[in-house]
Amino acid sequence: MNKKIYIFVAVLLVLILLTLFELFIGKNSLLQQKQLSAEIAAYQAEIDSLKEVIEVRNAEIERLQNDSMYKESILRTRYGMSRESEKVFQLVEPKPEK
Repeated sequence: MNKKIYIFVAVLLVLILLTLFELFIGKNSLLQQKQLSAEIAAYQAEIDSLKEVIEVRNAEIERLQNDSMYKESILRTRYGMSRESEKVFQLVEPKPEK
């Protein structure tokens, strides 16, 4: 009878040790799960920021397609374009002398 109890305790101890090994050191350990959760959170934050950029750019595209005054202001300010009959004057501040 004693031998059966020792075998049972030994098997139980081995099973507990294997479970603890898998829990703390194995392939899906708690540490690895924590690292993966942090990685997932970082990727989710990046996805959210990229979604915001996409929304801003889609709004810009929509505005450029539908608002001719906005399109004209962009062409004038960014690209220095003007209409055929207009003369454009650019005021440039003088560089400070050293």
